[in-house]
Amino acid sequence: MTRRTASPRIASARPASVRRAAAAGTLALTVLLSGCSVFQIRTEDKSAGPMRIGVQETAGPEPTGKPTEAGIPEGMSKTSVSFGSSCPVDLSFALGDDWRDSSGSSEEFHVFSHGENSATADIILVSCNDEYGDSAQGVVDNKRRYNFSKQDSQVIAEQTGSLAVGEFWSYQGELGPTEILALNSKPTYAYGVETGYKINGRLVNLSIQMRTLKTNTEVAEDFKKMLPTVTIDGERVPAPSFR
Repeated sequence: MTRRTASPRIASARPASVRRAAAAGTLALTVLLSGCSVFQIRTEDKSAGPMRIGVQETAGPEPTGKPTEAGIPEGMSKTSVSFGSSCPVDLSFALGDDWRDSSGSSEEFHVFSHGENSATADIILVSCNDEYGDSAQGVVDNKRRYNFSKQDSQVIAEQTGSLAVGEFWSYQGELGPTEILALNSKPTYAYGVETGYKINGRLVNLSIQMRTLKTNTEVAEDFKKMLPTVTIDGERVPAPSFR
């Protein structure tokens, strides 16, 4: 078979733009076929969507599974509290091993304490109680109004909003010595979550209150780690922007 070749005169007659386009196409094909030395391509196939292809200079990490106990600070573990048939809701939060469940706990009221001196011990109260107001929002508004009712008390930071179960208020504050919730009638740091919602036709208040003396800054810092881990029936309760 005779192979025909273009004469130099014909080849040189091609426009310069055509020759440049052909050269660019050849270069692109070369890069694509030799990709293992220039790019690495990783595919990720998930049931939730179509296959996605990402191109990057170096291969990224392999896809990982869902992390366990996400957000639980180091040195703490997830603690779950339930309230029996009268309040079938699960509340969980991170808690250090040096906290103990007090003998004063009951089905509807759980007490966790920290420290040897009962008069000045740090305390966490978790409860679910009936309310007799008109709405879930009314429950939250009342807690905001009365938890820091004295002039020497103040809310430092707070967050309000809605959850699947109802309304919530999360806070960081300082209780003055005259506040009934202050520890040993001394300035007290207070962190917590108050919620209002209806369950089985009843209006209830689900609450977690964390308190420590103002002089105990180390425990106050732990509360800042613990409050953002509070969940109600698996839903994370937004924490305020701490100050």
